[in-house]
Amino acid sequence: EDPVVTDGELNDARLGDVLRRLWDGAARKPKDWVMAWQTMSIPVEKQGEALQKFLNMAFSEAGMERASMVIADLVKAHRLKMRSVEDVLVTFGHNLDGILALNEDAWHIYAQFLVQVFPKPATAGWGWSRVGWSWASWFKFAEQCIQSLDGARASDALCMVLRLIQERETAPIGEVQGWAEGDKLSKFVAKIAELSACEPIEAAEKLGQQGVVVQV
Repeated sequence: EDPVVTDGELNDARLGDVLRRLWDGAARKPKDWVMAWQTMSIPVEKQGEALQKFLNMAFSEAGMERASMVIADLVKAHRLKMRSVEDVLVTFGHNLDGILALNEDAWHIYAQFLVQVFPKPATAGWGWSRVGWSWASWFKFAEQCIQSLDGARASDALCMVLRLIQERETAPIGEVQGWAEGDKLSKFVAKIAELSACEPIEAAEKLGQQGVVVQV
């Protein structure tokens, strides 16, 4: 056996080989990734390092949506901590220009992962049903994940979140459960406006250009 972790340290080449084989077809279902991650016995303090390795591979493969699903499945199975994901996304944000040179759509990972863990009832068939995981806690997590992106890119990521959720729900975002109640949508649009250094009405126009209609 050739372990991925030896004396608490990651064997970088071995980890890369395992991730590549999983990505290339050894892992066919979410539970395959979960089982493989568990078998690798990656210490909590090394999760971020392993996740960076995984995402670097995904960026080179233009596999943002698939990568976001894998990461979300690992989080939901308690194999990967939310804080580890947040730390890696913040780290990538500081070097996004270099990553975009490799894959111009790499920033999509922010939006796609946030949609994967959006708080939804288990019956919805997507999102994340977890005790204590609310819209407010998700929104705070989203703000933390995008904090290192420049304002325009962070704004684009949040616009993409609304577009993806609307596509999944096949209904206008203002009518979607989890958004129609209270001031959630106006708060989200206000954040987009803040990041874009514009007024909420301009943020709403930006969303409208992507097919997301909101009232401000």
